Amino acid sequence: MNGLGARKAFGLGSDETSPFQDVVPTGRAMAKGYRQEIMNGFEAERPRYNPMNADRPQSSPLVDLKDPIQVHLLTETALSDSREWVILSQEEVDDLKKQCQSITQRIEQTQANLAIQSKYRDAAVSMAKLYSPGKRKSVVSDRSSSDADAERLACEQRCEELATELFTLEKQLMEPQRRLFQHTAGILQLTHRAAPRNKNANGPTLPVNGIPGSPESMYTYSNGRESMELVAGSDSMFDDRSLYLPIDQPFDPSGRSRKNAIEIPQKSPIRKEAKELREESDRLRDSNARLQVECDQLRAASDSVGLELAALQRESGERLQSMADAERQIEDLNGRLREIIVRFNPKKNGGYEGPPAGTGNEPGDGLVSQIQYLAEGLGVAQQEQELSASATARQADLGGALTQFEGRLAAVNGQLQRIVSSAAASLEPVPSVSGSSSSAGLGSQLNWLEDVLPTIEKEVDRAAEAANASASSQQAAEQADTVLAGLWDIMQSGFAEQQRKREERKASRASMGLGADEEDDSGDESPMSPSETYSLQAFSAKVQWLYSQTTKLREHKSVLKRQIKQQRELNNKSDAEKDEELQKKMAELQTTAAALQNKTVELQQTQRAAEEAQDQLARTLLDLNEAQEVIAKKDAEVSSASRSIEQQLSERTNKLSALETQSAQMQAAVATAEANVASLTAQLKEASEARDAAAANAAQAAKDVQARDAEVENLNAMVVELKTEATIAKAELEGAYGSRTQRAKDVAAYSKSAENEELQTQLDKMKKELTSTLKEYEDLTKDTIAAEREKLDLEAQLDDALAAKAALDAEARATREKLEATVAALKEELDAEKLKVGPASGGGPSRAGASMLSEQFRATMKEERKKFQEELRPQNEQTQRRKLEDEVRALKRAAGPGKSPLSPR
Repeated sequence: MNGLGARKAFGLGSDETSPFQDVVPTGRAMAKGYRQEIMNGFEAERPRYNPMNADRPQSSPLVDLKDPIQVHLLTETALSDSREWVILSQEEVDDLKKQCQSITQRIEQTQANLAIQSKYRDAAVSMAKLYSPGKRKSVVSDRSSSDADAERLACEQRCEELATELFTLEKQLMEPQRRLFQHTAGILQLTHRAAPRNKNANGPTLPVNGIPGSPESMYTYSNGRESMELVAGSDSMFDDRSLYLPIDQPFDPSGRSRKNAIEIPQKSPIRKEAKELREESDRLRDSNARLQVECDQLRAASDSVGLELAALQRESGERLQSMADAERQIEDLNGRLREIIVRFNPKKNGGYEGPPAGTGNEPGDGLVSQIQYLAEGLGVAQQEQELSASATARQADLGGALTQFEGRLAAVNGQLQRIVSSAAASLEPVPSVSGSSSSAGLGSQLNWLEDVLPTIEKEVDRAAEAANASASSQQAAEQADTVLAGLWDIMQSGFAEQQRKREERKASRASMGLGADEEDDSGDESPMSPSETYSLQAFSAKVQWLYSQTTKLREHKSVLKRQIKQQRELNNKSDAEKDEELQKKMAELQTTAAALQNKTVELQQTQRAAEEAQDQLARTLLDLNEAQEVIAKKDAEVSSASRSIEQQLSERTNKLSALETQSAQMQAAVATAEANVASLTAQLKEASEARDAAAANAAQAAKDVQARDAEVENLNAMVVELKTEATIAKAELEGAYGSRTQRAKDVAAYSKSAENEELQTQLDKMKKELTSTLKEYEDLTKDTIAAEREKLDLEAQLDDALAAKAALDAEARATREKLEATVAALKEELDAEKLKVGPASGGGPSRAGASMLSEQFRATMKEERKKFQEELRPQNEQTQRRKLEDEVRALKRAAGPGKSPLSPR
């Protein structure tokens, strides 16, 4: 009428394809749709409770099952709707049930995976919020915002795939469930029979088999698919509907089932006791099944706890092994550090104490002492390297001073060469300063000065002879005076030339924007003016000034000798040859200085051309004084820097000691935690043994209950047989006699017979057996209650153990994080302060050794940190998995006892 085809009941029987059947939601929509179920742990909805229907409290609160009209209407509707549904064979039903079971298992696995992946997705979203596109990478890892987004997208993709798979599986499950439900409804509709209609309500009712009606007559049912109307048939007509009736129920073709002629009286005490016994047996069976399930759950929980404890012990062993490896590596590093310290100064550090040997019984006992020895060794190595660097710097400064002294001496030798060049034409030239070391150049200059001193002496003798001959010859005196005047002019011209060069150098430095040179401000100029005229007094004053400068030079030479001696004592074996060469040169310098002193005394007597040489020597001494002052300043700076570095080292040593103390405390905490874990392991082992014993007791109790059930069934069968025989005998007696009074008399007479007495004896015996069985059931109930209490105690102990284990895990995790932070801070401090030394030419090998040691230590700590992070990663995954299992367990515990798998969601 409306343009639509005829539709079967509820639209489930239609084979037409819906236009929306191929419309599948997206994975994101599916994931959002399952969000609430994921939060609830995919728990089935609790059935509604209807207090109006005590027998079926899961019914709707809008229906009253005590109202016969509502029940009749519902029955009529159900029978009408299920009239054309397909009835399957037993094989098809079994196949559909297996298919439903397989799909249900896959659905449960997919739900568990989806719940876990949802947790991962939420964690990835939280981690992605910590990053921003312009934010730098993390200090702990190399992750960036792009990595976090990629991980979040991957988690969301996995969740969408699992949601799609779950949707598909649930859709696949609907078809076999629908067919099973239709088959069940069809079978119930087929076997349902309404109450017979009494056509002759006022007429007498004929008894069946000659037996009058019983108050316990059963309702009759119809087995037709059209059970609304009951059609009576012929007695001789075979109806296949009788095949669907029970074997012990006779079939009446008229639509009525015959009343059972053998009925148990309603007031029978045996029936009441049997019913109570059967109910008690059912309750015990249910409680035992529930107890068995709980024991299985406890066993599974204990197994999981045992596995977790084994994993924890394995992780603890691996951690102890890593600590032992770290201790062994640090011990090797300490041995190499001792070799480097001894190599710095074998005489001083030859008896340096070796690294402590690992004598502890447990791994990691000597780690604190090894770290302390390493810190002390690093401090000693840094001190030795600083001393070597300061000695090298001082040696470099002394070398510079010697170079300046050599330059000054070369200038003096040049002046002397110009003075005596007129008298000695074959005099060797002054050695060049460039191209030779300081010691070799200074020696060559002193050798040249020694060679030229005899020539100067000859010239002085000649001048003296000329002066002595002045009395006899005025011309010779004038000639000598001319020579002295020439020498004076030469000296004055040399002073003027030197002063001009100094002024030019000052002007050039001023034009370049540089400050005044130390050599220009040294104050070693001659007290005589370059424009002063020649006079014997001036010549004598200049010679005296030269003598004073020579005396100062000798004093500074002795000071320089002492400093060189001290420097030689501070140098190591690598500078021994250089020290010997310097000692030889200093000896030569001392000899030359002595010879120069003798020649200076002679020059005082002659008061001639040696004034210029003394002037140059005075300048050299002044330069040497300045160099000595510079050296003193640098020594003061080095000493202050050394004190500051020592103070910093002491502070770092204090920090290292504090860190070592913290490490020792953490190790003690870890040891305490391991001891607690061991004690908890023992307690868990005891609890497991007690649980196994309880499980064995429960299994034995279940076996006893099964045996009792079998006995009760046998007793019930015997009771039924006896009642059947008694009823048959009663029916035969009633059929044999006509009146009710006669039958009562016959029954009274028959009850006195031996057979009835024997039956009564058997009944009494059976009553006694039932009484003993009830007592045994009571004892079994008490044992079950005791087992239940013991199970609750075991659960409480297991919860305490799990809580303690979780606390220990948290404490171990906090300790591990604190250790990692401490090691990271220690590494950063060691990297920031890895043996700083000043730039010096001679400290290369020592710095290289200390730098190599620092690099090796840093590489070792980097490997340990990487290994520690790799160990933490699976442990974090295990921790998350345990948290998820705890949440699922808590949700299951909060949901109450287990429900039937056929209960609606």
